Amino acid sequence: MRLLVVEDDARAARMLVSDMADLGHDTVVASDGRAALLQATDEPFDAILLDVMLPHVDGIGVARALRDRGVLVPIVMLTALGDLDQRLIGLDAGADDYLVKPAAPVEIEARIKAILRRSARTNDHGVMRAGDIEVNEIKHRVVRAGRVLSLPKLEFQMLCELIRNKNSVVTRQMFYKTVWDYDFEPATNIVESYIRRVRAQLCAAGESDPIATIRGVGYMIVDHG
Repeated sequence: MRLLVVEDDARAARMLVSDMADLGHDTVVASDGRAALLQATDEPFDAILLDVMLPHVDGIGVARALRDRGVLVPIVMLTALGDLDQRLIGLDAGADDYLVKPAAPVEIEARIKAILRRSARTNDHGVMRAGDIEVNEIKHRVVRAGRVLSLPKLEFQMLCELIRNKNSVVTRQMFYKTVWDYDFEPATNIVESYIRRVRAQLCAAGESDPIATIRGVGYMIVDHG
């Protein structure tokens, strides 16, 4: 893989480049947020390893700007800031995953490969439907009854998971794994919180709520078509 390492600590950058080289990957280093934006926009990369605390533009700003520009390359944030709120901010900004330093090189590689596998499961057209809801995974576009919705990254991923499994229950554990890539259940109600946001978007024009709550288990979208 060809990786963009965004790290302002020269020693940490050298170590990460060496670790990735040992695993057979080519790397390019950007030492600040502005340089990262230029390189990620102008050059092809398989993934970006992005620090949060950066000069000029921080990692959150870099991730958000890249997504706004339509750059969909996988982003894994590597940072010393490991609390849940920080992870959610990073994921909301457009990151695909979040690892706390120091992260083992093999784990970084495994996370990137997991993101790429998820992307590869998208069909050629990327279009899924349930009732009057149409989702295009490739274009990150949601339409309900002719109304175009604007869903942030995590809400979009949750809706995709619901429609991908329409007429079946999506458990909280499934959301933790597919949306947040957690192998454990965090002691928070993040699934419920994000489901509320998805519902608010889907029902903003007074439509009926298409998401059924299966108490104690998870959520489901029923396609009556």
